[in-house]
Amino acid sequence: MRVLPLLAAVALLGAACSTDAPPPTEEPTVTEPTTSPGEAGDPTAAPQGEGFTNPVYPYNFPDPQILADEGGGFVAIATNGNGQNVQTLVSDEMVSWTEGDDALPQLAEWSYPGKVWAPEIIRWSDGTYRLYYTTRSPEPEWQCISVAVSDTLAGPYTDSSTEPLICELDEGGSIDQSPFIASDGTAWLYWKNDGNAKGVDTWIRVQQLTDDGLGVTGEITDLLQQDLPWEGELIEGPVVVEIDGLFHMFYSGNGFWTDKYAVGHATAPSPTGPFTKSGDPVLVTNDVAAGPGHNHMIELDGRWWMVYHAWEPGFIGMDAIGRQMWLSTVDFDGATVTVQPPTVDNPERP
Repeated sequence: MRVLPLLAAVALLGAACSTDAPPPTEEPTVTEPTTSPGEAGDPTAAPQGEGFTNPVYPYNFPDPQILADEGGGFVAIATNGNGQNVQTLVSDEMVSWTEGDDALPQLAEWSYPGKVWAPEIIRWSDGTYRLYYTTRSPEPEWQCISVAVSDTLAGPYTDSSTEPLICELDEGGSIDQSPFIASDGTAWLYWKNDGNAKGVDTWIRVQQLTDDGLGVTGEITDLLQQDLPWEGELIEGPVVVEIDGLFHMFYSGNGFWTDKYAVGHATAPSPTGPFTKSGDPVLVTNDVAAGPGHNHMIELDGRWWMVYHAWEPGFIGMDAIGRQMWLSTVDFDGATVTVQPPTVDNPERP
């Protein structure tokens, strides 16, 4: 694995994306952050008007997912950081957030902390929850995928496995897993083999989950590779939603430590494809958010929202500020999607 310059090494302490390509060696110009505790965008700030202020969490919270709990509130999870394997936040209204407890205080016995990336939770048919996550493999240079279980959304989750769920060591490892249950009840796991970390082909893949969600079964299907100019050397972070029988995949491309990181989109007639890319990215850097990506989706009262992380411009690759949590609206029209660009003063409230 190649060694990154200092700024990237700092950023990777909380990273949940591939580590093969280095960020620019020139250090960014440092200015003061535009948000601080108590100001707009801070979780302690009071909501104003009918809209809300992005970022909804202005601290390091990479690869976020937001889920609604059964009590009407919300839980957000993210890559390791803040002394936790799986960071959590809680909210009553999906805009103002406070810190929660570690959702996964103990990893599987075959792994250890430091690279617990891109966790994702899904509610299982029996009412319990599964947390799929990336973590260090038994061969610690690489990473693999595991799964933990809890009776409650916020956890704590327990991983009693004795070996990884998916672990493609000959392909650089396996990362960025995302569970999905289709309308016909079949359950699937999408992920990325981390080939770009080892100089081999990188794919976004899918395999069916077993009835209990603790294993995989059937054939592995290769779905997408990087083949568009904007994607650079890799694509990653897949997430799938089903809208009127059409399967929409959102994914991220390019280096997460740069302002070229962006969100792409593809559609397919089934969970296993074939997926057709839309072409240009649907969410890109602008003057208020740099390198938006590794998104997830949540539907609330018939309205779709995209949650994602982005750097504050001027602080790209700097973990002291980190990748902040943003929300944008998403509109579906057949195979076409429209994602609201990163907007600080968002007029529409979840």
